[in-house]
Amino acid sequence: MSKQIDLKALLESKMGNIQPVEETRTAIEAVERSVPKNLMFDAESTEFKPETKAISATISRGLTVEEAKQFDDDMNRFIDTVLISGVDYGVIPHCNKPTLLKSGAEKIMNYLGLIARTEVVNRVEDHNTAFFSYECKVFLIDYNGVVKGEGVGICNSREGRYAKQNGYAVQNTVLKMAKKRALVDSVLNVGNLSARFTQDIEDMNIEPEQQSAGKSVEELRPNNNISSTPNTNKPATKKQIYFLETLMGHHGTTVDAMNKYVSQQYGVDDYRKISGYQASQLIERYKSLS
Repeated sequence: MSKQIDLKALLESKMGNIQPVEETRTAIEAVERSVPKNLMFDAESTEFKPETKAISATISRGLTVEEAKQFDDDMNRFIDTVLISGVDYGVIPHCNKPTLLKSGAEKIMNYLGLIARTEVVNRVEDHNTAFFSYECKVFLIDYNGVVKGEGVGICNSREGRYAKQNGYAVQNTVLKMAKKRALVDSVLNVGNLSARFTQDIEDMNIEPEQQSAGKSVEELRPNNNISSTPNTNKPATKKQIYFLETLMGHHGTTVDAMNKYVSQQYGVDDYRKISGYQASQLIERYKSLS
């Protein structure tokens, strides 16, 4: 007659008296102390919980004039060398400063050796009226767990670009936009870049005439509800074309791809010959991208 053995109970009884040696316990405690809690998430809520970490007087002192100038020079050299116009930042006619894009903000953040942690500090999710609003805060933290800067971004489903769309369809886009705005704001703050860049390009209104949804210029096909007949013959302005070209660069759309698209949709062989109404449609579709 075979005897059944509870292996789990047996193992627990054998291991109950096993204790780590003093050296091992000391090493484990040292590791736990060295891991900044600022880089972790609360286990229960899964949300980021920033904490203020004490720093020494040496670390907390301000920069000298020479150090401040060196920081500014290095940052400008990094921007001029690494960042790409139309991809990392956008240049808009009649604006005295270019606009920092998400990809550019991420490159600057990595250059400064910072990690981004996002907290949704306020949210409104009214499923009865399909109204969604999010306020996000991004903390930029160094590898020692010290918060070096922060930024705030807000977005809601009643903004101009989303107002005529189904609120449920843009809920995730609205949340992502709030996070993106907070990230760009935090990088502008920590990098002292407000003199060089303005707000993200998605926040700029460039003569919008119609709100419409879409995913990318490659996916705007016949079932996208874009009329092939414009309601005006007024040609697109230079400002609109330049803005459209900036968005094309940001999203990796080639000139050939855009010309093929406008030819199929509008019967125009060159995107620079489209009407102002058609340009506004394309701009709004790009701006609706998350």
